[in-house]
Amino acid sequence: MVEKTIKIAIPSVSSDGLNAQVTRRFGRCLFFTIVSLKNGEIDEVEIIENSGASAMGGAGPMAVQLVVGAGAKAVAGADYGPNASGALSQGGVSSYGYPSDPNITVKGLVELYLQDKLPLITGASSTAHSGMGMGRGQGMGRGQGQGRGRGNF
Repeated sequence: MVEKTIKIAIPSVSSDGLNAQVTRRFGRCLFFTIVSLKNGEIDEVEIIENSGASAMGGAGPMAVQLVVGAGAKAVAGADYGPNASGALSQGGVSSYGYPSDPNITVKGLVELYLQDKLPLITGASSTAHSGMGMGRGQGMGRGQGQGRGRGNF
């Protein structure tokens, strides 16, 4: 009998493994829970902190490097911007969508994946920079400091 193994990366909000809540934010998730599946069963679970979560730009491709480096051949449960989507495709990683339940755990998402109930995503499922937050840098300051610091000469 041929063993079928695959690693699937799931963006999550904590390092709680299978009990972590899934997040739709792929490039800017805090953690990736990497689940190794062997013959349709959960074999191993690994947690990777997403070092690109707070990057000024390029968070999607940075996240792709992490999941590809971890050996994942599939990602599930997120929105994928155009840069991440292209990088996942080039890296040979299949992208899957998310269920309607916003509170699903990693374990619940893996079960849906194993039941073939997640949609395969073949392109970007969100726009560029959609995970960067709503801030627009419109503080009350005018950037007109007087520059009167004398320093220590």
